[in-house]
Amino acid sequence: MKKIVNYKYSILALFSLSMVFIACNDDVEDLGKKEKPVLTANGPTDITVSEGNDAILKFKLNKAINEPIQYRLVIINEGSSATDQDDYVIPGCRSNDPDCVAIEENGGPVGYIFEIPAYTTEYDVNIAAIFDDFAEAPETLKLKVISNRTLLGVVDELYYTININNSTTNDLSIRLNWSGTFMSGGNEIDNCDLDMDLELYDSNLNIIADSYNNCPESIIIDTATAANGTYYLAASLWDTFGYLENVNIPASITFIKQGTAFNTTLDISSSFPMQAGGLNNGNSNAAVIYTIIKNGTTYTITDSNSTTVFQGRYGNLNKKGKSKRKN
Repeated sequence: MKKIVNYKYSILALFSLSMVFIACNDDVEDLGKKEKPVLTANGPTDITVSEGNDAILKFKLNKAINEPIQYRLVIINEGSSATDQDDYVIPGCRSNDPDCVAIEENGGPVGYIFEIPAYTTEYDVNIAAIFDDFAEAPETLKLKVISNRTLLGVVDELYYTININNSTTNDLSIRLNWSGTFMSGGNEIDNCDLDMDLELYDSNLNIIADSYNNCPESIIIDTATAANGTYYLAASLWDTFGYLENVNIPASITFIKQGTAFNTTLDISSSFPMQAGGLNNGNSNAAVIYTIIKNGTTYTITDSNSTTVFQGRYGNLNKKGKSKRKN
């Protein structure tokens, strides 16, 4: 009798253990079936924006989790007339960029990654529409949102259309460009390895704006805040860094009222023979000077490169302006 009872207890114990095991399996299965957060639009998906402003993509997750969730904005080439980095800037890194994405995470359609922080259900992505120098017809950017490789969140068919309209301004944009290449010692050298500068002075020869560290260099005169009167602009070659090839640097300067048909580009390459060096190499002639007279929203620009008096004044401009530049 005792053996039978013990046997019954053993059967009951085994049955209980099997129920616990089944229950554990059910928990695992339930955990695996938990729905991931779903991303949807939290605002319009057809957005119109003017150059110089941001198109705001508003997103919403149906629930938050304790980890950040990544998605991608994939550019749809068909139907998009706007150009990446020229007409707009999408924040974040590209999914095929090894500098910010691990190689093993690459794959699938290339797109810009954005990350929704943990415990967050609403998130915005601002896409900047670049203010172009020249007048353009309206342009379009089409995007598709997909889950990134981490797959912590999902998204159904979600598309955005961004319409970018031309903007205009009365401001005067000035650009010094010397892009291109030259050969030195059998090697092709980027012209941007040479240092050219833009400096703007008021009528008292005080520097009021400069552009030293870019290629091309650019300055914008804000019509709304700049006083009427006379300004001096110096476009100069500062340093050739030892490159002294017998060629003219292909420099040009452009005056633009952004977004309008008013623009003028002047070839000033003859003023910059590379073998003569720059201002920092002892060549005091490595500059072109312009006089800009502002009257309301009207600018009159005079090329004074041929006047010796004005070139004499540049000695003072050079001394003042370069005291502020980097070494």
